[in-house]
Amino acid sequence: MIEALKKIGFIVTERLERKELSPDFLNRYSNLPADYLEFLQQFQVITNECENVWFNSIEDFNGDSNSEFRWNEFELMGLETFDDDEEETEIIRCFWDTHVPIALSVKDGYRYLSIDLSSENYGKIYCGVEPEFEESAELVCDSFNQLLEMLSSNEKEDILTNFK
Repeated sequence: MIEALKKIGFIVTERLERKELSPDFLNRYSNLPADYLEFLQQFQVITNECENVWFNSIEDFNGDSNSEFRWNEFELMGLETFDDDEEETEIIRCFWDTHVPIALSVKDGYRYLSIDLSSENYGKIYCGVEPEFEESAELVCDSFNQLLEMLSSNEKEDILTNFK
């Protein structure tokens, strides 16, 4: 999985020893796909050369990275925007409770790739953009492994161009 990303220009710092996700993160996202969990164990950092596209890591999810951009930054931005609108904040929370952001891009505006953890769309990959991250979510592919194949083969270039 990591090799495919290296081939398209991502800079990878590989993980040398196993690291666990925090209990807080796992309480929220208890049903992550096995292929994605395996992927997380392979790296500490994956970023493009300009460092404006990256995959969230275990360190990011645990709050242990030195990144100024938090793994759930887009959710936090939405909650801050609608902090006095209970209905809207509930919609935002519900969306992010079933969509774990796996890759972020600030290359040409704010964008994310997420894995849907809901029972009806489990494992599917979505892409969303600012300003309304939750409403813009567009299906990219059916699985995480398929996403990696698409990134390395330039499939769906129109959607994924900001993630390279």
